[in-house]
Amino acid sequence: MIKIAVAGGVTGGHLYPALAVLKELERLTPIDVLYFTVSGKLEEKVLKDYNYKTVSLKIQGLKRPIYSVENIKRLFKIFNANNIVLRELKKFKPDIVFVTGGYVSYPVGIAAKKLKIPLYIQEQNVIPGLANIKLSSFAKKVFVAFEESKKYFQRDVVVSGNPILICHKENLNFEKKTILIVGGSGGSEFLNSLACKLSNKLKDYHFILSSGRKEVPCKSENLTILDYIENMSDYYSAVSCAITRGGATTVSELIFFDTPSIIIPWEGSTEAHQIENAKQIEKLGLGYVIREKDVNIDEIANKIIELSNRERKGSPKTNPAILIAKEIKNEVLK
Repeated sequence: MIKIAVAGGVTGGHLYPALAVLKELERLTPIDVLYFTVSGKLEEKVLKDYNYKTVSLKIQGLKRPIYSVENIKRLFKIFNANNIVLRELKKFKPDIVFVTGGYVSYPVGIAAKKLKIPLYIQEQNVIPGLANIKLSSFAKKVFVAFEESKKYFQRDVVVSGNPILICHKENLNFEKKTILIVGGSGGSEFLNSLACKLSNKLKDYHFILSSGRKEVPCKSENLTILDYIENMSDYYSAVSCAITRGGATTVSELIFFDTPSIIIPWEGSTEAHQIENAKQIEKLGLGYVIREKDVNIDEIANKIIELSNRERKGSPKTNPAILIAKEIKNEVLK
């Protein structure tokens, strides 16, 4: 058995890669998991369906700019979280700590160093997050999704690709050409509004919108609105085309399932990492990247028509979660 402490959440982009690796690791060997969550965030809801121990931390990420006065309070909460993490790790006695980024990863990674527990890191974005860069200096191994990420680390890394959580719940088969619009786990008011305009313009197409529970300013017969989609793999496999933000996990899923795509990166992402992630779609000839300021309904409608007529030619791919799980299992159970 492998005892593993995990941190990675707040958004699905950090959570689902972690769950994908744990799922594959569990296929190889029994595991006992302690998962550090952020109070009130997505992972606390999702992990209710998993048989993992959890510890909730009341922390927030640092505001930009870093010298913001609000960060004094947030640093105090992080300091307090450090003590909680140390206490829980001492009780749990994990064989390894595995983090996938986000501000919750930092106190957990630092505690692993203090307790001399081997640390494994998985980074999803082309431009790595600050927490993972800092933690990488003493990690046992770092897995990255893209070749372009290597230059940000002062050490050797494993280019594994992003772990994909494959969750089949529905056998989807749409009668009409169907366009999926997803604004990330928290939704996007911009894409919700765009869905209304596109569904009104392309009446012969069926649109599915994952709204993130944000307001959708219309009702339309050819627009299906879902609050949240857990089994994204079913949808990416079945739709004719997807319109999404540029989160690393989303981009990696689109590539894995060979889904023709239009990426409209979120302009507020840290260090514009969504723009860099999105470029992978154009690099592979899978679709287009359009900045918010350049969005034109007629142009997007024409691209939807083009992409939805494409034949998918992607060959079956090996889930990077399998590679990472095997690597961890072979190193821990030598």
